[in-house]
Amino acid sequence: MTLLPVALNVTGQSTLVVGGGAVAARKVVSLLGCGAHVTVIAPALNAELEERRAHFHYLERTWQSGDLANNAFALVFACTNHRDINAQISREAKEARVWCSLADDAAASDFHSAAEVRRGAICIGITTGGGSPAVSRALKVQIEECIGDEWALLLDMMSERRALLDKSATTQAGRAAIWRAILAGDVLELLRKGDRQTAIELIDALMEPKA
Repeated sequence: MTLLPVALNVTGQSTLVVGGGAVAARKVVSLLGCGAHVTVIAPALNAELEERRAHFHYLERTWQSGDLANNAFALVFACTNHRDINAQISREAKEARVWCSLADDAAASDFHSAAEVRRGAICIGITTGGGSPAVSRALKVQIEECIGDEWALLLDMMSERRALLDKSATTQAGRAAIWRAILAGDVLELLRKGDRQTAIELIDALMEPKA
């Protein structure tokens, strides 16, 4: 299975999670963190979801055929412990033309939720196409060890200097050259060590317009 990697903007979008266990909780936390409006259908919630109950709409019942009839949701996550129910949710989602992810059937899913590493605005997604969640988790740990908060700090600092960057280089090639110089230099190591001021001075020096 070859998947297309995409980053979805779900801010303000209505999403549905069916299930109240650990898998459902991970989906809900991720969706809420991205600004989505979340509805959960489940006869009961685990402790993690109970703690966040005020942040999503909760229907305390089992899935019912027709729950997708009004096309109210942009995405659906079938996370129950019953394979037949998840399959039914998937069938009705297809009829309603709503993308659906099944917790227990990667091949039948319209999309997969990637394991993610976040550093500020930076988000790195990892997926094995449903082949092995354990491999995804192992890769996530390795990436977390390699990519620190200094990358988010650098991105924030450069965002603050966007006007200066545009003044220093009027072409995309010129701006790319400045970025390469910053990334090849000592800026990231300085930020890693907590020396923000020296990093700023070095960035500003590299961005000075050439005479």
